[in-house]
Amino acid sequence: MTIVGHMFDKETLKKYSTQTIIAGILMALLGLVGVFAPSLMSLVVVNFLAWLFLFSAIVQGVITWKSYRNSFSAWLKPAISLITAILLLFFPFEGVAAVGIMLAAYLLVDAYSSLSFGWEYRPNKGWWLMIVNGILSIVLAVIFMIDWPFSSIVLVGLFVGISLFFDGITLIAFGLGAKSVSDDDIAKDKDKEENQQNTKESEQ
Repeated sequence: MTIVGHMFDKETLKKYSTQTIIAGILMALLGLVGVFAPSLMSLVVVNFLAWLFLFSAIVQGVITWKSYRNSFSAWLKPAISLITAILLLFFPFEGVAAVGIMLAAYLLVDAYSSLSFGWEYRPNKGWWLMIVNGILSIVLAVIFMIDWPFSSIVLVGLFVGISLFFDGITLIAFGLGAKSVSDDDIAKDKDKEENQQNTKESEQ
């Protein structure tokens, strides 16, 4: 396996480079919706979470009915999921405020992920965009916590949009960088890896 930036297989990266670019374009376009219509994006996020909780409640309820129908504690999880879904559906604006603080936590986790990913991918093309994305996520999380919950209806959609947009741009750059890898580079790295492996075997 040919490794790039300590942990990436060049051949696999090139194989899925087109899908990565397409995913990046879609994420960037969705992000622009959040930037230019933040209130709409905020409500979309809350409704998405509501239906996600509702689906989870149904699945959990069916499993509980089939396997643990006589257990009161087993019904708590689907009940909580159902109540959460109902509250988000009927009180979307309050839900946006609740989602806001969770979003701040998500941005911090996203920042850690982006910084770690970018550091591991260096010095390959586009690695610095992951670092920038991570720093931006930290800044957004701090701003969001300062203004929360008063501007949640705007900030949730806006920040989700900005995060998606930069994630999309990063994926596009990542995919273009992987697509630019030549077959000769892959073959050379394979030969180098085989030689290293043969050297280790001979030493043993």
